[in-house]
Amino acid sequence: MNTSKLQRFLREPLLHFIVIGGLFFLIYTAVNDPIGNSSDVILITPERIGQIAAEYNGVWNRMPTDEELDSLIKEEVRSEVYYRDALALGLDKNDAIVRRRLRQKMEFLTDTGVYLQEPAAGELEAYYAANKQAYRSEPRLAFEQIYLGESPSEETVSQTINTLLSKPAMDPSTLGQRTVLPAQLKLSQPNAIDSVFGNGFYSQIAELAPGEWAGPVTSAYGTHLIRTLDGQSARMPPLEDIRDAVMKEWKSAKANENREQDYAKRLNRYIVEIRLSEAEETENR
Repeated sequence: MNTSKLQRFLREPLLHFIVIGGLFFLIYTAVNDPIGNSSDVILITPERIGQIAAEYNGVWNRMPTDEELDSLIKEEVRSEVYYRDALALGLDKNDAIVRRRLRQKMEFLTDTGVYLQEPAAGELEAYYAANKQAYRSEPRLAFEQIYLGESPSEETVSQTINTLLSKPAMDPSTLGQRTVLPAQLKLSQPNAIDSVFGNGFYSQIAELAPGEWAGPVTSAYGTHLIRTLDGQSARMPPLEDIRDAVMKEWKSAKANENREQDYAKRLNRYIVEIRLSEAEETENR
């Protein structure tokens, strides 16, 4: 073939079509080759199989049988197939649940290191001093009561007290009126007492002399005579007594602090545009 004929052949549109088609075929084959394209390979490693078996053991408190393990591996492959196809279809986009789960995973990765961290010298003490009120134990009272009704007369109140004082061995349950309220309450915190007798009841009985009948004391239900049986003052425990609890709270606070710092760094990589409406200007953050 002479030079002129060769040049005419190379300019043939049909040749160009064949060459371009062949290139497209090669590219398609390379992209969709099930062996050459690693994205189409689902690899279940021995390490992953060990994790699957361990997860089963954590739930059922025994290792899976060979048949059960084979079934679990097949389920793992099934999950991976659907997961990849879902991503390919973009089903993860604009899904609030997926977004929330991925955010949780990212925050978990940020937090993990903190829970292995130990406070520097004096750091735990400083945290405890700054948050002392959170560890203050509430005062407690134990008492018994006699219910005298919604609006007893002064004479009824006076007679009942005199009877109790003159006959200390007398059973108090024989006095007063019947009620569904408890005759006695064991050592309880102020909010627990108020939840039974009404707001402000604890503050009325807190200053009563222990071991003596006194009153009248008004509750949300009526009038009572009260005898305190035991009490504990509010207490601020020393750090050494609650070190484990303070350490746990310190690590949680440290994790929150690190999470915010990590988020701030990540946010700086983006320009955030918030368009409240098409008519309004874009708000940049």
